Amino acid sequence: MEEHEVSSYIGDPDETEVQNYGHGGQANVLYYDEFGLSMSFDSEEDFRLVEISFENDRFVLHESIKPGMSKEDFLSALENLDMGEYEVEEIEDDEFENMVQYIFEKENINIWIEDDKLTTIQIGPEFVDDDTIRWPQRSNNDDE
Repeated sequence: MEEHEVSSYIGDPDETEVQNYGHGGQANVLYYDEFGLSMSFDSEEDFRLVEISFENDRFVLHESIKPGMSKEDFLSALENLDMGEYEVEEIEDDEFENMVQYIFEKENINIWIEDDKLTTIQIGPEFVDDDTIRWPQRSNNDDE
């Protein structure tokens, strides 16, 4: 999905941002504040949608994980789900204090916890290997 397709479905974003990466790549990020949603489109993938971030409790992952829940409730829910292996990374810099990221690499899901509260769920596409995204096939109706 490309930026213009998202805009045709849900309207113009409240804010846009260009994020530049150190190696020359960049992402265009569309923010939809009303929905608690942002979408990233990466230059290295021809500006196709590569990540959706949810910050609103209307979005629920696996019927039990949602932004706003406590870290304790998240960890309890995680015990009851089969989300596979994950890594935990503590983020330590001046901009973010008390932030932890749970990384589910196989599923391409990141869960962000700040001050013992789940703030963001990020999801991305499925990868065939370390460099190749498995893009969904477009239907004939997608071009209309």
